Amino acid sequence: MESLQNEWKVLYRGTLPSLAVSKSPVQNSWPVHVDHCFGRIILDNVIGKDTPWMSKLNSPAVKNMTSAQLRKCIALGNAIAEGSENLLELDAKSLRLRGKKQKPAANSKRKREPEDQKEQEASPPEKRQLDIRSALSPHERDNDLPSSRLLAASSPAPKPTSEPSPIDPDLYDLITTSNLTPFRQRVLLALCQVPAGHFTTYIALSTHLHSSARAVGNALRNNPFAPRVPCHRVVAADKGLGGFGGDWGKEGKHAGEKIRLLRGEGVFVDVVKGRVKGSIWNGYV
Repeated sequence: MESLQNEWKVLYRGTLPSLAVSKSPVQNSWPVHVDHCFGRIILDNVIGKDTPWMSKLNSPAVKNMTSAQLRKCIALGNAIAEGSENLLELDAKSLRLRGKKQKPAANSKRKREPEDQKEQEASPPEKRQLDIRSALSPHERDNDLPSSRLLAASSPAPKPTSEPSPIDPDLYDLITTSNLTPFRQRVLLALCQVPAGHFTTYIALSTHLHSSARAVGNALRNNPFAPRVPCHRVVAADKGLGGFGGDWGKEGKHAGEKIRLLRGEGVFVDVVKGRVKGSIWNGYV
């Protein structure tokens, strides 16, 4: 039940607003852009049917829906995201139930909603003991080099560039034909632009996608195309290691592997502090 509730929240709070703000071609028109409007439309059409949903279900809906109702709402939301259901018609029906008329779509650009400026994880990771020194070279381990020397021992980082990496056509097909949600596909495709030797942050990626850092982090928790889709190149806002393999920070189970991948591409990493050094890449197109 909890997984269905989470899936519903990600769908109407993150995926659908992101598609609307980016004017995705899956819909001819996006009459709404904010999460509560998507919730209204779907709930009215699934729960209410012939009356506003609040007359049949107590608020908050996510806590009071049955699993069957949640599945129907998720199915309709995914159909909107895929373009198999007409959002304009669904919105018109919802408004009629409420005695309102549909407003014509505005031609002017909408002001972007402020993003969550905190790097958050869906749930706090378990504290696991990890010998992060496994990411060091034998010389660094044997000589117990201090933090400043560890930075110098890393391969020199390439000069910053605004040029995004071209995506492999085969990888593009794998992502876009997968059973991942449209939002997760968009996150993975955007991440493919980050070139080797550079790193980005959850906030930078979410700003490009008009989403939130939390939604991006959740989308990357289980990356089925790693390392071809380089989730190891995403770090926290303070340049801490962030998440990797479902864990968070330098104490995470897979932190050593993330450090190894980053350093192997030329990124400076202080393995003692668990932080990268350099400029945040933000050349998304």
